[in-house]
Amino acid sequence: MWPWPARTAGSRTPIPRWGGVQVCDRCFDRRIAAYTGLPRLPDPPPPIVLSGPDGRRHRLRFRVWRAATGIEVQLEETGVSVGEGYQFAVLGDHDAEVDDLVTQVRSMAGTEIARQYLEPASHRAGWVVGDDDAVAGRLVWNDEGENGKPYNVVVDGRTMTWEELGIAMEPYEGWGFRLVIEDRVHDARSDAQIIELPCPGGPADA
Repeated sequence: MWPWPARTAGSRTPIPRWGGVQVCDRCFDRRIAAYTGLPRLPDPPPPIVLSGPDGRRHRLRFRVWRAATGIEVQLEETGVSVGEGYQFAVLGDHDAEVDDLVTQVRSMAGTEIARQYLEPASHRAGWVVGDDDAVAGRLVWNDEGENGKPYNVVVDGRTMTWEELGIAMEPYEGWGFRLVIEDRVHDARSDAQIIELPCPGGPADA
């Protein structure tokens, strides 16, 4: 049974748990390596800074950790409230080259941050959809909602309500639209191998 990382309300990423106790990524990886014989993962690269078309600078921090389904490399924006900012992730095989995954997620971040879906409205406060007639983002917990709902959305690294997003789309009244739900992680694996582990316990769990 894999010691699945837990995700708390409002948290950006799963928090590794071993034997019911939260542990750091490096400690989690050490225990996984002891059980499976898989090599230890390298430390994450230093943070990077990317700028968007609006001139905003975004500082993003790497995270490298091993999930049951493979090696995950993440980039998430720092210096923002929990759930806000940009976040990217790529999942590779258990024997993937971490440097290759780092390059993939870095490219994803560069492409997305270089694109701005919403523009400031010229005739009122708020935003309007840009010339591409497209909007992409992610769903996040709403601290002011009942049990976190309705969720907020993050577009262009900014958190907004569904009402605000709807107002941004007001020029399109009467048009059709398509809503596509995607996994938060880009799957770059060649297979879908899942490692099964015994329940944590004993010396390796110390």
